[in-house]
Amino acid sequence: MRTILLLIALLLLKNGLLAQPVTPKEYGLKEFSITDKKLGLIRFYVDTVNIRRKAPLFIEVNGSGGLPLCLYIQGNKFVTTPITFNEELLSKTKEKYHYIILGKPGTSFCDTLNVDLSVAEYQKNPSQVLFVHKPSREYTKRLSLYWRVQATRAVISYLINHGFWDQKTIAAYGYSEGGQVVPSLAVEDKRVTHIASVVGSGLNQLYDGIISWRIKAAKGELTQQQAQDSVEASFKRIADIYKHSTVTDKETGGHSYQRWASFGTVIPFEQLRKLTIPIYMIAASQDDSSPIYGLDYVRLEFLRLGKTNLVYDTCVGCNHFLNSPENSTSASVSYIDKILAWLQLK
Repeated sequence: MRTILLLIALLLLKNGLLAQPVTPKEYGLKEFSITDKKLGLIRFYVDTVNIRRKAPLFIEVNGSGGLPLCLYIQGNKFVTTPITFNEELLSKTKEKYHYIILGKPGTSFCDTLNVDLSVAEYQKNPSQVLFVHKPSREYTKRLSLYWRVQATRAVISYLINHGFWDQKTIAAYGYSEGGQVVPSLAVEDKRVTHIASVVGSGLNQLYDGIISWRIKAAKGELTQQQAQDSVEASFKRIADIYKHSTVTDKETGGHSYQRWASFGTVIPFEQLRKLTIPIYMIAASQDDSSPIYGLDYVRLEFLRLGKTNLVYDTCVGCNHFLNSPENSTSASVSYIDKILAWLQLK
């Protein structure tokens, strides 16, 4: 699965000569930090609305990649500050909950990136900055499923110990890679009361690439032999990933072997089936990054097991950003509103 809440944020262009927001305070957030012997420095951010009041906790676990939560981009005669957290989520949770989001390891809240692009070139393909920005060494060294789960647990403990929580709800909302994190988080941390997994995964994400070659062959985009050759190459690469599961100086698909191995070892469905807390899952039927077949499998298995704690919602015709190029009605649906309404009932 490639990132990619990041791409959504990169489309939210803020051009012009006005001062660009680059600090947590300018987004209504306050920065906190924890130093852990195993995990290193953990930065996290809490909304400042009613920050002194005890409230339920709503934790956003964002998508993959080493971009900061805010990126100050300087191009040719323009600047813009795309963000990689969900402003709608922050806006709609901050009054009733404490909204919390963690930074990635070794990554400050905001970073500067200079690009040799005009505003028109940038607007045509905002995602190209993903290939220009280089994550920190600390990010590459530490990033794994283990780090994301344990760092989030440490933040929950901090917030409880410092009087933020009202002892009612701790909801974890995970998007894309984050959608794979929250099932393991809830298994590891019984204080989590609800999870929402949005365009995450149900099966081993390393399986996605294999299936994609089979689909291309079935659609006639490749010959059966071409697809088989690609599948064999995929299995060879996957074997190498598992053989070097802690290596961070080898990478594929924009991530280190350590990252791939960690997410390819703990299977989301196997974690989800252990949970008895309420679960809300969203799948997108035209999602190339988090293919729906793995998520449909979760729904099927919950029926087989007689488990009733899953709400499964399909965004028909939608891509990884829950947008549908062909269906404006589908694109206008706020799945955050649906999740928050579900949360109030559970």
